[in-house]
Amino acid sequence: MTPRTTTDQIDALRDITTDIVDILKGYAEMQERAETDLLPVIQRLHALHETHAAELMDMLDRIGGAPEDAGSAMGLVHKAVATARDWAGALDATAIPQIVDGEKQVLSSYDRAVEAIVAPPELVTLLDRQRTVLAEHVHAIEHG
Repeated sequence: MTPRTTTDQIDALRDITTDIVDILKGYAEMQERAETDLLPVIQRLHALHETHAAELMDMLDRIGGAPEDAGSAMGLVHKAVATARDWAGALDATAIPQIVDGEKQVLSSYDRAVEAIVAPPELVTLLDRQRTVLAEHVHAIEHG
């Protein structure tokens, strides 16, 4: 197996950070439109992802990769989905399956990042910790 380069590790970290920024955009839109049964879920996930994004961007800066916090086109998709569901009058707890699906995509992004990153050890620890916390939140949301 070929050792990963620093560039590979920085790219992997940027990818997970971009995915988190994207989902944050959707949650920011949803917080404004969510009904009371969904709002606490959105607020918890938004706060969790904000914390994770800040930690990852700080780590990116420390290992020499300029943080890119603009997100990608998927951020616009998440916002559009939130808006469309609201227009349809369905930005309530019925959105939970879509939220869980989106969070599982972020978990997959963590898996790819963990696979690509072998050093520094504190980055591996950070990714493992963040993934574990997110998985616990997703499980709680999915299983009530």
